[in-house]
Amino acid sequence: MMAESSADVPDANRAETGFRELEIVAYVDRFKVVGTAFFGVGHRATSRRASDFIRSFNDTRLTLSQAQIFDSQTGDLLESSPFVIVNLDKVDFIYARDEATDAGPSTGAPA
Repeated sequence: MMAESSADVPDANRAETGFRELEIVAYVDRFKVVGTAFFGVGHRATSRRASDFIRSFNDTRLTLSQAQIFDSQTGDLLESSPFVIVNLDKVDFIYARDEATDAGPSTGAPA
């Protein structure tokens, strides 16, 4: 029997893990890296927007699961990986797609 992915499980049926799952897009040199990051929610009620989680992250490396690496000029998919570790010191810019405000596709042509 095939296991359901987390994207197939309705929010009401998901177990509360204490983590916020966000799709991250990071540009490093000529690469666009897209993947999922997990941020601890903690007890701060003010950390609700995607940008709040990125600003409060204080490590130099960020692990992204279900990662895809694109050529930022052509949009060609170069590599897919179960995870990558992004060196934040090398990132040109980074953002998180907030589910509440973004409705577009997560991969493909450069953004």
